[in-house]
Amino acid sequence: MVPQHDEGGTTLPVLRYVTFDTEIAPFLVAGNDRGLRLVAFGKDLDVKRALSRETRGERVMAVEDRIRLRRVVDWIRDYLAGSTEPLDHRVDLSGATDFNRRVLQVVREIPYGVLRSYKWVASEIGAPKATRPVGQALSRNPLPIVIPCHRVVNSDGTLGGYSGGGPDMKRRLIEIETGQVDLALKNGEQAERERIRFLLESEGGDGEGDKGRS
Repeated sequence: MVPQHDEGGTTLPVLRYVTFDTEIAPFLVAGNDRGLRLVAFGKDLDVKRALSRETRGERVMAVEDRIRLRRVVDWIRDYLAGSTEPLDHRVDLSGATDFNRRVLQVVREIPYGVLRSYKWVASEIGAPKATRPVGQALSRNPLPIVIPCHRVVNSDGTLGGYSGGGPDMKRRLIEIETGQVDLALKNGEQAERERIRFLLESEGGDGEGDKGRS
């Protein structure tokens, strides 16, 4: 690849990106030589704004590169079609705080189709009372789906928020993985909440209330 330079001839780091459509929403994926850095999606996705927000304060050259990111694109398409294969790809979390990085690393290991609570994640990082900070960390997840924060829900049986396109998108991803439909977003009916609680408890999640928000 030809090096990218600014007007003064200085070589700039390159952020490679690609956009593509799927059945659920348009997607943007971006990465650098250290790994995958950004996944953004939603019906109202603004690519320019998302790239600008990701590189705020940095001097980088954003370059569309469908070849180098093709494997990630194919994996996302396959995932949305029901594939359970994990993505073996480096990620770049250098922009995250140490706490947020610990949260994201734990969440990345949650298996396909398994739900955990915010409180469970807090316990896994050694901070069992930090459910709110965990939710805040997940709200800043730069790699939704790749780091599956949609698998983290409230212990009361409601889904909570979602950084990757809102709670309705979170529900849809959980439906893809579990086959459960009409899950409770906020208050919901008791039967809906109980289904989420059953999924949590059947996989070793906890039944204690928490207030996580992703």
